[in-house]
Order: sequence, then C-alpha cells, then structure tokens
Amino acid sequence: MEQDVEEIGRFRFDAAGGTVTPAQGPSIALRQQTAAVLRVLCNQRGKIVSRDDLMAEVWPTTTVTEDSVTQCIREIRAALDSDGHRLIRTFPKRGYMLEPASESSNLAAPPIQRRAIPLALLAICSLALIFMFWPRAHINGDRPKIVVQAFQDVYQTEKWSRIGAGLASELSASLARNEWLEVRQVGQAPDGARKDGYVLSGTISAAHDTIRLTAKLVDGKIGDILWSEVWSGPVESVFDIQSNLLEKVEATIVPGWTGVIALDRMEKATAPPNNLGAFDLYLRAIEQKHLFTKEALVRSQRYLEQALELDPDYARAWTALAIVHLLQMEGAKTVEAFESHLQRRVTATERALQLSPNDPETLIQATFLYGRLHDHAAAEAALRSAAELGWNNPDILAQAAWGGARRVPVGADAIIWARRAFELNPKPPPWYYAALATAAFYAESFEMAEDAYSKAPPMTEILYRRAARSVALGDLEKATNLLAQAKGQLPDGLTITALEAADGNTFPPYVSLLTELLNRVDPD
Repeated sequence: MEQDVEEIGRFRFDAAGGTVTPAQGPSIALRQQTAAVLRVLCNQRGKIVSRDDLMAEVWPTTTVTEDSVTQCIREIRAALDSDGHRLIRTFPKRGYMLEPASESSNLAAPPIQRRAIPLALLAICSLALIFMFWPRAHINGDRPKIVVQAFQDVYQTEKWSRIGAGLASELSASLARNEWLEVRQVGQAPDGARKDGYVLSGTISAAHDTIRLTAKLVDGKIGDILWSEVWSGPVESVFDIQSNLLEKVEATIVPGWTGVIALDRMEKATAPPNNLGAFDLYLRAIEQKHLFTKEALVRSQRYLEQALELDPDYARAWTALAIVHLLQMEGAKTVEAFESHLQRRVTATERALQLSPNDPETLIQATFLYGRLHDHAAAEAALRSAAELGWNNPDILAQAAWGGARRVPVGADAIIWARRAFELNPKPPPWYYAALATAAFYAESFEMAEDAYSKAPPMTEILYRRAARSVALGDLEKATNLLAQAKGQLPDGLTITALEAADGNTFPPYVSLLTELLNRVDPD
C-alpha cells in the first residue's frame, strides 16, 4: 500500500492507526492482527491472497490456525458494515480478495480506429457508464429472484447458528455479483419474495466429532426442489466443508447458460416471444445459440435484438449477440455477409465492454478487440482476469478456454480451465468439448484434442483444427477429408487464414502452427 490511508468503498482505512472510518460516523479500531490482515489485502488489492500467505505475513513467527484468519476477516467485514461481504470477497479453497479501488478496471475498452471520438472523451464516458451501470445491468425487472436463508443449526447452538448466518451472508454476496440475479437475504427480502422466486436454504448439524451441512434450492412458487446436496466430515475440517459448499453453490446456480436457475427458466418460458421479458428472451436466445445451426442462430439473433429493444443497456445480451455474430461469420455464404457480421460483432462487443467492463463474459469477448489491435498482452490480462473471476463458474471457464485461448499464449492453463469446467458441471453441453479441444490443440496435446473434437459441434473452426490435429498424428487421409468439409463451409472467397485474422488475430505462433500443419495436405 503506497499511502497510509486507503479508500475502501465508502470507508477510509488508516493503515498506521489501524482504524476504519465510514463516510459518516465514528472510526472503528481494529485489533492489531486484523489491521495487519487488511493491510496485506490492500497491498495485494484486486488479487487473491491465500490463507497461507496471510498467516505467513501477519504471524511470521507464531503458529496459528486458519481460524485466526477467519476471525480477522469476520472483523474486517463487520467494520465495513453491509458492504463487508461485497468488498472482501471469498474465493473458496483459494483465499480472499479486496475489491479493486475502482470498478473501472485497467482493462478499459480499447480504442477502435474507425471511431472519431477523442480518447479522453471515451474514457470519461466509460467511467460514467461504469459507475452508473456496473456491476448490475438493467434487465427490466424480470431477473430471477433468489432469497438466501440462514443455514439452520439443528441443535440451535450459538456457535453454529452464527456460522450458519455467516454462510448465508457469504452466499448472498457471491450470488449478488451476478447481474442477472436479484438476491436478497431473509430479513432484507420484501413480503412474498420467497413465493415469487427461488429459495436457497440449508442446515448445519454438528455432533461429537462430525459435522454435516445440507443445501437446497427450491422453486418458491410451486415448492419443487431443483437441487440439493450434502457435505460431511470431521469438525476440524469445517472450513474445507464450507469452501466446498460455497464452490458447489456458485457452480450450480451462477452459470447464466447451464446453471440450474437458467435451465429452469428456459423450461418454464413457454409464453410467445412477444410476451416475454428481456431476461427470458435472452435465455431463449442462448438455448437457440447452442444448437449451432444456421436457422437457430438467426432465431437467437432475433431474440437478442428483441431483448435489447426492451432494455438497450442489457450488457449480457450485447455479449451474447457478439458471440452469435461470430458464429454467423463462419456460416456466411459471401464475404459481404461475413464482413457485415464482423462489424456488428465489433459494435456489440464494444457496447458490452462499455456497460459491464469487469464482467467475465465481457472480458473474454474483449480479447477479440485486443487481438484486432495486435495487443496480445492486453488480451492475456483480460482473459486471465475473466478466468480468475469466474473460477467457480463452469460456463466462464469453458468460454475462456475456447474463445480466448487461441488469441493468448496461455498454453496448458486453458486446459486447466476447460477441465475444471467439466468438474464443476457434471452434465456438460457439447460446446464444452469444443473448449477443451481448442485448448488442447494450441497446447499441442493432440491426443487429448482428438477425443474432445469427436464430441464437439461440427463447426468450421473445429473441422479445420481437427484436420490439423490429424496431420500432426500422421492421419493425412482423415485430415484431407476434414479440411474439405471445413472449406465447404467457408464463405466464397474467404480463406482459413483470413477467418483466423478476422476473429481477433489469433496469436501469431498459433497461426504458424495451424498453417504449417494444414500446408502438409493442402499447400494452397
């Protein structure tokens, strides 16, 4: 921390004096160790700091348990009042992070040369939009509502009841960072909220040397249990069990494409499109997008445009529209149609980046803009930030492995992201395999790539990369057939090299790898 006083939301932390002062009200004195933990988080602001690192920094000569760190984090959050869980984030099994000083991240929208707006004006406009709209874009009030109840201690003891309330606060803060969910805790929720949306609840049972935690998500309108799970183990492993629970809840509920709430809303959105709200139109568009057919992509585009007519500031719809135009680029029949989708993709990505610059989905699509500017370092920073922020979101990790990995030299890290997506989502959709295949191909793990390619949608880029993989493994006949299929799907007059360049300027060494392999069977 470069200065003695750090601004933390509406609070000021005096590092020398160890006090936290709100904008209005008296200062709160922190214990020496608690202030030291907050200083470490300030020094690493915007980065995840592990429990081990905190213990090494704050108690270098004393042996302490993770309980000491937990107590300090609890005291810091209490000092930060209702903002505590939002400002001090928990990353299960990884550590804690103090939210960046400004949500206007360093990954601001890159300048697009075809725009004549001065960069200073762009920066001012971007900052204004960030504070107005981030982290929650408008969705016309039809977002799913979820009420988080305190986890009930079966034996009603003070200690475990307090832990149950803390779990609810952690989960509420984690879920509330997702702009498509409207999250309330019991006590904050208006009357009837539990009947209008979803309810997340659970129990804690600690007896003798064992502890058992349960969690379930219920449709408040009809009472159906949509998801439930049980965790158990020795009492001394309570922090690991809590981390597992937090991780699983995030992985199950947060994904906006394959999560349990998204799938439930897709299934129940039976009204005609003209009677749907922006969020349900968005979900219907996602469902069509993942069919990966020309007709379905046209329908997906139409639904997204309808959603944006209802809510022009719906950032996630702009991001999805950018991806739909990407997919339609590959299926375009003419260069003119290809270029039209390309320009509309640029526009949609720019708009999403203006509205929600720190959203992981937006950051992944931003790698496309950075790639077009040949700024692969910025693309890598954006991609790694997206993967870190979405570490418990399998949809985000799969997108990072597929959509960004070819523009950024992340190597085997993309395989780690893809594999974690499979671990978090036990019922992966076919496009997850495209993510793993792409990550494995550019890490030159060709055997792994082939197994994933065999289960991925037969898209143009998948076909020609699978052809290159076949060349690498010596199956030239198969490579020739796959390459012919890929070329048959390209717009007339467009080459694979041109397609790679248009899609965010694939990292040059990766282009060389792809070209060198394909030239062995098709020198033209």
